[in-house]
Amino acid sequence: MQFLRQLVGSPGAFAGMAAAAYAFITRSPEQALGLLGGALVLGMLALVAAWLRFRYRLQDGAIQVHRGVFTRQRLTLQMDRIQTVRLEQPPYLRPFGLVRLSIESAGSAAQEVHLAGISRQQADHIRQQALNVSHEASETEQSAGDPPELQAVTVLTRRPGDLIRYGISSPLILWGALVLGSLLSAAMRRLQDSDSAEARLNWLQEQITQVMPLWGAYLGLLVSLILLLVLLSIAVTLLRYSGYRLQRQGDRYTNHAGLFTRREQMLRQHKIQHLSLNQNLMARLLGRRHLQCHQIGLDFREGPEGSRHLTAPALDDADQARLVAEFQPGLELRNLVFQRVSPRLMLPTLALWLSLWMLALGTLLVTEHNGPLLAAVLFALPLIILFPWLHWRRQGWCLSGDYLVLRRGIIGTGYVSFAPFRAQTVTLSATPLQRRRGLCNLTIGLSSGAFRLAYMERKDAIALMDHLLADMASSKAPWL
Repeated sequence: MQFLRQLVGSPGAFAGMAAAAYAFITRSPEQALGLLGGALVLGMLALVAAWLRFRYRLQDGAIQVHRGVFTRQRLTLQMDRIQTVRLEQPPYLRPFGLVRLSIESAGSAAQEVHLAGISRQQADHIRQQALNVSHEASETEQSAGDPPELQAVTVLTRRPGDLIRYGISSPLILWGALVLGSLLSAAMRRLQDSDSAEARLNWLQEQITQVMPLWGAYLGLLVSLILLLVLLSIAVTLLRYSGYRLQRQGDRYTNHAGLFTRREQMLRQHKIQHLSLNQNLMARLLGRRHLQCHQIGLDFREGPEGSRHLTAPALDDADQARLVAEFQPGLELRNLVFQRVSPRLMLPTLALWLSLWMLALGTLLVTEHNGPLLAAVLFALPLIILFPWLHWRRQGWCLSGDYLVLRRGIIGTGYVSFAPFRAQTVTLSATPLQRRRGLCNLTIGLSSGAFRLAYMERKDAIALMDHLLADMASSKAPWL
């Protein structure tokens, strides 16, 4: 099941396998059915064997898991290394009162523990122990005994209208376009190999040209596919985030969401490494941003809706300010004054794209193309100049109290904020041309990702680096 979730979360691999399966089934349906039957039998045997070999227990502040059929593994995960605890109840487990518990560590995604088909009482017990064990909690318990149980407070809820806005502006549309494009490409290759299908396509093209220009039909098809992707993205968003509710209990946050598969994701506030507020073109038109809380570890297999991210979708300005102040007390986005980087940031991008533009224009002029393609190349010139300028305008940084805020984007404006003591590495670099102008690049590495401020004034970069290093050396705040 974990392999299937990772496969669906990787659109390139999923699209390739789907296209290959489609081509194989259409060419050899008998062999495909035979292979499918054999795969089902082997899969059932493998599931039974994996279930017989799977064992887990709690011992000495750690959870131990024994698993594997041919390659046997023994995984010991210390409770104080746990970052996120997710509780899910798919439709096929709900009638039996069973749930699936997923525990993610501060290291590799391979160090995750997945307990499927356990009772709700067992899952709650393990989750409570996992969230209670930390260095801070241990010191509190030794000195003051068990802390009083705090009442859960609802921090954020999302209405269906908010989720529809998130579906329209979600990156899932781009991922779906990759999968759909691969499937359509495989289908077109299949049709081209068939004489009868090609004849039908030629007849259909003749009928269409009698009603409208061929370019109009292609445009209508493109718009229809985009609308289909938007509808699919909205449907997936409603299924994934229906009933969204974010609650706080002490320093713990719990995210409840899901229509068919009910999910509960829990994390502690001090384990949030950085916040990101993202805004693409559609989100800007809708006046929204999407907030994500990032934790330790990078897991690219999870796709755009990675489980290591706690997502708050489709926030307006008031919700953004309130949630940022909730996760990072004292930070107010509305009152920040950002310092810009040097305008020379635009030069490398402009040089590259202008060179490609002149090459394309020269090729078209030599080949005497005077049609729509030449007009498109000429029309692209203002965009080639506009986008680097917008990118430079969006870049900036600001030190506000206990936090460093980075601004970024091209069409929309996004933000990244974190406490300086959470930095792991700070790197200063410069090319020969940058050194001549007194410029450099500052790369800040966190345990949840790396961020680069390019073409900074050297004196500003050194001052910011010194500030980060001083906080890294002096801070005693917990972060793991």
